[in-house]
Amino acid sequence: MLSLLTACSSVPVVEVAAVQEPHPSELTVWLLPGTGLEPLITEYDREHPELKIRVVTAQYADVHSNLQTALAAGYGAPDVVVIEGTFIDRFKSFSSHFHNLYDYGAGALSSEYLDWKWINAESSDRSFLLALPTDIGPLMLAYRRDLFEKAGLPSDRQSVSRLLQSWDDYIEVGKALKEKAGTKMFNNLRIMFRLMFSQLDEQYFDRSTGRLILEENTEARKAWEYTMKAAELGLSANIETYLPEWGVALEKGSFAVMLAPSWMTAIIRNNAPKAAGKWDLAELGPQQYGNWGGSYLALPKEGSHPEESFELIRYLTSPEQQLRLFSDNGNFPSTPGVYENKAIRDKIDPYFNNSPVGKMYSEAARKVKPTFKGPLADVVETALDEVLQQVDNGTVPPAKAWNEALRRTEAALALYP
Repeated sequence: MLSLLTACSSVPVVEVAAVQEPHPSELTVWLLPGTGLEPLITEYDREHPELKIRVVTAQYADVHSNLQTALAAGYGAPDVVVIEGTFIDRFKSFSSHFHNLYDYGAGALSSEYLDWKWINAESSDRSFLLALPTDIGPLMLAYRRDLFEKAGLPSDRQSVSRLLQSWDDYIEVGKALKEKAGTKMFNNLRIMFRLMFSQLDEQYFDRSTGRLILEENTEARKAWEYTMKAAELGLSANIETYLPEWGVALEKGSFAVMLAPSWMTAIIRNNAPKAAGKWDLAELGPQQYGNWGGSYLALPKEGSHPEESFELIRYLTSPEQQLRLFSDNGNFPSTPGVYENKAIRDKIDPYFNNSPVGKMYSEAARKVKPTFKGPLADVVETALDEVLQQVDNGTVPPAKAWNEALRRTEAALALYP
């Protein structure tokens, strides 16, 4: 036994180290409300145990201001951030703070997206891609069939589209609606100005120099003058969009026309359920196609895991997931390859008199042109909207509104040297 113990004591003891599981890579994603991306991110997170994804949702203005603050401070930016289309030019001017998605193979994906949507996320020399496109907001015109009939106007959607081919037509139809149907044309002047302004390829700033061109932009001035003419004729109901009284007015027929990007149809439906069948959708005239809304996903350089972040946004913006978002959340895809899928091709909306919304918005999306808004487009839009609201309220006369708009725009821009 002593010999055995001695022999055993000579056997070396081997310690087996515990196997260490690798820590998952943590990704932070900043989103806006209503993107519908949260369930897709949860699903992606569940299928990728090597990742831990945290979603932070903030309001429209907060996401963009918080991002700009973080970039300026050099800390606090997320791995992935949503950027609404109005702000895309602003953050392209901060491109040194973002990863160039062309470095991660995004160039091979461009054919999957609408040209105009892709181009809007590129640098002017097309060597830098800030973000991948998510949804879009191609435009239709929502109108009250019953009010058009009451005014003695054609009311089927093809005839209404032919009726409103020019801005003069809008004025004449607005006069008929007021005189014969006792209703206003638009809910407010801002909606009318946006309709006329949205299709311009250069809006507030010069594409090559970034210089403010609002005063010399003859098309912008023309859109403003038509809007002022509508104000003088009393064609605006002066009702703020999205407020409770707007929903009441949608149901009562206090105004007959509403600018309707694809995402707006659900908002109209939810705010005025009793008006189902009274509203219809018409295509805009040949020079009136535009886009309102839609976002992008970008990767700030502060993120620690750009490869994993790119794979995530590639998944979220892929044609397959955009089709799912259309079915689940109503987001209209920026990937035209899915437009022939029956979920879109055969989509009709009973609320809007069984309009073939899938086909209509698909055709409108293909006709949009790239636009240049400029890095401070939201600042200019806010200044113009304030003046338009005051014209609606009667505190600024239409004849003095353009000069007031220019003055306020310059004062607002002076805060951003």
